[in-house]
Amino acid sequence: MKRYLSNIQIWLIFFFLFGCRQRIVNKADVAVIIDFLNQIGNYQKLYLSDFVSELEYIPLETGDKCLIGDVYDNNVIVTKSHIFIASQKYCYAFGRDGKFITEIGHSGQGPGEYTVINTTTGIFVDEKRQSLYLEIIPFAILEYSWDGVFRRSIKLPTNKLGHYPTGVFFVRDSLFIGHNTNYSGDQEYHFFLFDISGKIIKTFDNHVKIERSKIIWNSFEGSIKPFRLLENIFVKEFPNDTLYCLNEHDELIPQFVFNLGKYAYTKEKRANNNPIEGTKDVIFIPHFMIPMITASNYIFFSVDPTELTYPISLPKGRVRKSVLPPGAVRVGYYDPDNPRATPLGIYDTVNKTTRLLDTDPFSRMIGLINDLDGGLSFWPFYFNSENELVDIYQAGKMKEYLTEEYFAAHEIRDSQANQKLREFLKTLDEDDNPVVVVGKMK
Repeated sequence: MKRYLSNIQIWLIFFFLFGCRQRIVNKADVAVIIDFLNQIGNYQKLYLSDFVSELEYIPLETGDKCLIGDVYDNNVIVTKSHIFIASQKYCYAFGRDGKFITEIGHSGQGPGEYTVINTTTGIFVDEKRQSLYLEIIPFAILEYSWDGVFRRSIKLPTNKLGHYPTGVFFVRDSLFIGHNTNYSGDQEYHFFLFDISGKIIKTFDNHVKIERSKIIWNSFEGSIKPFRLLENIFVKEFPNDTLYCLNEHDELIPQFVFNLGKYAYTKEKRANNNPIEGTKDVIFIPHFMIPMITASNYIFFSVDPTELTYPISLPKGRVRKSVLPPGAVRVGYYDPDNPRATPLGIYDTVNKTTRLLDTDPFSRMIGLINDLDGGLSFWPFYFNSENELVDIYQAGKMKEYLTEEYFAAHEIRDSQANQKLREFLKTLDEDDNPVVVVGKMK
């Protein structure tokens, strides 16, 4: 009898502790402050080996039916079995080995066809049903199987002004989340849930009302590309400093707040009828072209300084042939002979620390310095359910940058992995399709 009671007690303790953990994850009484402001100018060299245990290089097959352009114009998704990559005019499916499978839909006006894919936010998957969703312009979501079979078109709802949502993302089952862009300044809600029929199921109150004399079509009023961590979806508006978590109970919780201080996009600045004038001396998180990712115990974010009359210190970047490279930012004091890189940051959710990254002192590339095999700097554009971070490189850049001089200038922890990378480089041509790089998190 005593033993039986003891087992009950053990189970009660287990459920109590598990319930406490769930409350911490799903219900935050006070949002955590990410202190970005006081880290400006304090850029540190951070190394890939602190976050990733090994790298996998996956060359995407090159062929007439699957040619891919600039990687910075593409969204990439990596699952256990597939790789999807989309630009505004195409979406391709590859196997996990990089072999081309099929094009997902194609350009046109018929069922299952699209004119423009909204790659700013609109490509996401349902791993359970093996569905791929493309948000297209004009406004709809097209659902396909992972092998390219068109399943259905999902209507996007509109608000009272007839505006379509931004920041659309799959939640679960037949449920999606969207963002109600506050062009008018007085929208009742900002985020909302809707189903496959386009019916709005639930709305979340907009607590930031802007006094505007007219509707302002301002891209800065939109939302970032949402992202997933387990059963939780994270969303954020560009103009606001708060990162929200949509938990499994469909509660939208303010989880993290970025301390931007005087660089915040205040209500007064947002009320300016001239969007360009209103965004002077504003810092947006993240950068429009570099998504925010939450992975295990970290938030990986990018920074987008606009025209700054009182400039901040930025890490030194790299410009080749007098052309501003992808990822570099043009700020108020931009000097082509002294370029600056897009600041990147990592917030440690366990230790509650914020670190901003310096560039590689040799290549001046942004990202985590690759001390595993001595390859290019790494920065995640996607995090998947296999606990993997995903980056993507141009084959030509790998051939150009990864020289003997480059390897000699970098610490290399795994000589075998370095030798494997050298052999891999011999198989690449400069005009090959990009290489997807997958890092297994520690």
